[in-house]
Amino acid sequence: MNFMTKIHLIVIMMSFSLISLYAQQYEIGLGVGAGNYIGDVGQEYYFNPNRIGGDLFFKRTVNPWFSTRLDLKYLDVYANDLDAESLGRQKRKLSADGSIMNFSVGIEYNFLPKNPFLPAKRRYKFIPYMYSGLGLGFYTGSLYKGESKISDYDGASFNIPMVLGIKYNISHHFLISVETGAYYYFSDNLDGTEFYYEDNIRPNVVPSTNLNSNDWYTFTSFSLIYTFGNLNCYFNM
Repeated sequence: MNFMTKIHLIVIMMSFSLISLYAQQYEIGLGVGAGNYIGDVGQEYYFNPNRIGGDLFFKRTVNPWFSTRLDLKYLDVYANDLDAESLGRQKRKLSADGSIMNFSVGIEYNFLPKNPFLPAKRRYKFIPYMYSGLGLGFYTGSLYKGESKISDYDGASFNIPMVLGIKYNISHHFLISVETGAYYYFSDNLDGTEFYYEDNIRPNVVPSTNLNSNDWYTFTSFSLIYTFGNLNCYFNM
């Protein structure tokens, strides 16, 4: 295969890729929000946002009800036993400070059909939705006792995102959304305590944490979404 033939094939493949791109509907969104880690250090509240985070996502519409979604989140982890209601945690005086970069892929389901080509009087302005799939989070941080650092920690863990949200159509190509979700991690080490107790607690001492319960993260965000592509392919309703 000569050089010019390769160039022609590349051009043809790029042309088909562009045709495929604009024969679909896509969404790209950027969000900001706040969240909190739930684990073995700090407060026991399930929803108590205490750290700012960010969200970037990309969606491909399958039909007016379903979309595939790629999601990237940056989350801060902060927890301090002095903020806990439990006296046992307050006396222990552990704290964790870290961050998570979380990737996930899954399916977003719209409870009402998303069809911007319907007449305005028939178009749903508010569209509730849910999202779930499989995520992979890369975390790093430091564990402290009082003001003294005990150790640095890092790792990666699969997780399951469980998200509920609502979108609002601003115009033909723009939407805004508000969503809140819980992320269940298959790890008990988002705070660094898993290895701390393995290395520092004697066998006859009961650790003041639940080593049989994995960690969670909750996150609530507000996003601006831009839609593009040839929406008619999926909205002939």
